[in-house]
Amino acid sequence: MQVNATTGYGQPAHTAAAPVKSLDKDAFLLLFVEQLKNQNPMSPQDSSEFMAQMAQFSMLEQLTNINESILQARLSQSMGGAAALLGKEATVRTVDGEISGCVEKITIVGHDVLVVIEGKGYGLDQVSELRPGDGWPNQKEANNND
Repeated sequence: MQVNATTGYGQPAHTAAAPVKSLDKDAFLLLFVEQLKNQNPMSPQDSSEFMAQMAQFSMLEQLTNINESILQARLSQSMGGAAALLGKEATVRTVDGEISGCVEKITIVGHDVLVVIEGKGYGLDQVSELRPGDGWPNQKEANNND
């Protein structure tokens, strides 16, 4: 049995790593620090290049902060809109079909606002129909006992 010396036994001859599409601010800062540590002391980096890189890093950080602010504003807006669904009868689309029930609560999971029906969360984009509800699920039981 022959073993290819460059790839080893049982490994494909060519494996390509997935390319990185973008660098976050931490990766940018790491590259910048490594560049400073490894520069030639006899021929240091031009100060204008250094200032340009600092400006780029500052801009990257500001854009990241703006993006986070926009995300928080979107979540707040979605949460406010979803609050109007509380107590309503809703129909949601799932991979198994449609489910109908009273919207019990609204919750945030990750970066998504979910409506909870019968104890399970569904995205706002899954809501296909809304109807006036009888109120909260525990109020139905109280009304039936009166």
